[in-house]
Amino acid sequence: MITFFIQGGKFMSSPVSGPETITQLQGGTSQSTVESVYSALKADIISGRRKPGEFLRIDRMSRVYGVGPTPLRETLQRLTAENLVIARGGRGFQVAPLTIDEFVDLNIARTAIETAALRLSIKHGAEDWESRVVAAGYILKKWDAAMLAGEADNLSRWENANAEFHSALLSGCPSLWLLHAQQGFANKCDRYRRAAVVGAGTPYRADVEREHGEILNAVLQRDADRGCELLATHYQRTVDAFRLVVESGLIDTGVD
Repeated sequence: MITFFIQGGKFMSSPVSGPETITQLQGGTSQSTVESVYSALKADIISGRRKPGEFLRIDRMSRVYGVGPTPLRETLQRLTAENLVIARGGRGFQVAPLTIDEFVDLNIARTAIETAALRLSIKHGAEDWESRVVAAGYILKKWDAAMLAGEADNLSRWENANAEFHSALLSGCPSLWLLHAQQGFANKCDRYRRAAVVGAGTPYRADVEREHGEILNAVLQRDADRGCELLATHYQRTVDAFRLVVESGLIDTGVD
């Protein structure tokens, strides 16, 4: 199995004063501190803890994340390069908004990369890959059903199960660079998917449960054409769900 991750200090979710929840940092050396705050702030942006359009002022963010201004500025510059943060000159930095046009574009790139990786995974995946896919599919089916039943407390477990299922599908792919590129696009699309899951509600979740089952069956049958078609449709429906929640005014996208 190939897993790509950001190295650095560990982080965990923990409440701070007030209603917000942020990813708290562990201490360490100067470089590990930079990596820690980068990983933590990126995770908070992707998860939605840091809202689209939110201003990230150096003094306030330093207090929230417990680091000095230097590692925080470096982190914000890196996230700006990844288009997750926008530099506003004298006004500081701002979490990038969510836009339909960007999600459409990201989904085109992600789908192209993931279907290529899925084809290779189906072609080269051995029994251990197949076992991982079966196990991940079984667990996800459980949490898909819980989400469909409206058990909101299980959202974090569903997120973990969903991530493991999609990772398992591609884990038989032998191309490290393809998987590396896939992870970058998946992280960016994850911001949009989370907004769609929360905003669209039960109808979207019902489709997700069915689609996961169809993808699993096609992949286990080693039907690459069918599996890729279903995966592409699965991702497109997320784009459609996001468009619906935006046009219905159900979420704040951070667009001025």
